[in-house]
This record gives sequence, C-alpha cells and structure tokens, in this order.
Amino acid sequence: MLSKLLKYDLKYMIKNMSIFYVLAIFFAIATRILFNVEQSIIINIIGQISVGCMFAMLANILINTMMRSWVRFRDSLYKDESYLTHTLPVTKNELYNSKFIQTLIFFFIGFIVILISLFIAYYSKDNWLVLTNYIKTITTGLNMSTSFFVIMFITLIFLEVFNAIQCGFYGMILGHKKNNAKLGYSVLFGFIIYLAAQTLVLALVFVYGLFDSSVMELFKTATVSIDVQAFKVLAIVASLLYLVIIFIISFVSMLISHLKPNNISVFMLIILVNSYIFFKILLTF
Repeated sequence: MLSKLLKYDLKYMIKNMSIFYVLAIFFAIATRILFNVEQSIIINIIGQISVGCMFAMLANILINTMMRSWVRFRDSLYKDESYLTHTLPVTKNELYNSKFIQTLIFFFIGFIVILISLFIAYYSKDNWLVLTNYIKTITTGLNMSTSFFVIMFITLIFLEVFNAIQCGFYGMILGHKKNNAKLGYSVLFGFIIYLAAQTLVLALVFVYGLFDSSVMELFKTATVSIDVQAFKVLAIVASLLYLVIIFIISFVSMLISHLKPNNISVFMLIILVNSYIFFKILLTF
C-alpha cells in the first residue's frame, strides 16, 4: 500500500513542480543562446534578464520542493483531505513514510535539474577549468582529496535537507495539537526545533573542540589550516551528530503521532550505522 500512497504523492509533486523544471531548463537554454550570438545592448539586456529568471527558477525549485512537501503533509493528515486519507486501509506509518520518501525523491530531482540547467547555461572548457581549479584550491588549502571534499559536501547537504524536512513535519505535528492558530504554531515549533538542532550540533562540536586544539581553532580564528586527519574527524563528528538528531526527531515525532517507530526510525538507524562504517573507511584514504 505504501507504493500506492507514494504514487499519489509523486503525482501531486509532479503536477506542482514540473513548471519550475521546464522554466529552469528553458531559461538555461535561452541564456546559452543569448550569450553566444552577436552581442548588442538589447541582446545583452535580454540575456541578463534570462540569467535572472533562470536563477529565480532554480531557487524556486528548492523552496517549492520544501514548501509543497510540508503543504502535502498538512493537507493529507490535518486538512479536509485528511477525512479521506484516514479512511484508507493504510497505517499511519505508511502515510508518514510516503511523505518522507516523496520529499527526498523530489529534492534529488531538483538537484539534478539545477545541475543540468547550470551545465546548459555555462558549460565550456574554460569554465570547467575555472571550477576544477577553484575546488582544487580549496582542497589543497584543506589538505584533502577532491573525492573526500565532494563526498563530504554532498553528505552534509543531504543531512541538512533531511533535518529541515524532519523539523517541518515535527513542527506541524506539534502545531496541530493546539486548538487554534495551528499554522502559526506549526511554523513556530518547526523553526524552534530547527534552531535547537543547529545550536546543539554547534555546541557539541565545540565540546569536541575542547579535546582537539585544531578543531577549537575554528572558533578562534577566521582563517586556519587544519590537518587533514583532524578535518576528517570533524566531518565525521558533525555528520554523526546530525544523524543522531534526525533519528531522535523522527523517533519522538512518531511517538507523539502514535506511530510505531518501525520504518523510518529503523531506516535512520541503519543509515547511522552505515554512515559510521563508511566514514571510518574513508579515514583510511
């Protein structure tokens, strides 16, 4: 039944997000064409407008993916649509899991569309060389491999996205337990939970820094050269803390919603264990 729920959730997102994907790629193609034809004042102005529209669509892809996912969660579980939803022969776990999977899928699609749009608009051998040299400069300064930097960057983005999704869903669960101003309370609780999670991660990294002087330097100076091993350890600590917090938020939100913590929570526990093993292996490189 989860697959059927997911199908309807995906249809909802496709219906609302397709226009942003199409427009992003359209303006990327327009940007490519306008900056590769004979230039004039008018062509240059139109080109700049096209660039602005493209980046506006790229930003809208990220913002609307998050917002539409939260709206879908609220409408399915707490608004008029919920009367139909709760008559379906499905468990609350399946409803909850479907919303998570749907959001993650469309964030992945969104990132792919963003990369494709930027590639269409700006790819050239010179631009690619500039980008690779820029990344190489960063990785050289941090004394780490490019592969580790890319993996770490993608991992932290994924964790940040998952954390934001969790905080939004948890905020709505708490907000709709109030008798009035449910939307306002949902936003307030979601923001407080997100801020608390970020503060906790930073605080725990600071505590770790008390035992590692190279990490503590991050809190003392604006520019610092960190030993590659220390930086890898810092990445592991921050990532694992994120995972633990995400797991806790997922577990607590399920308990408050009277869900059995069997699917998403176990899934997050598996990610936690596998991430620990993965980063331990990565330390050997």
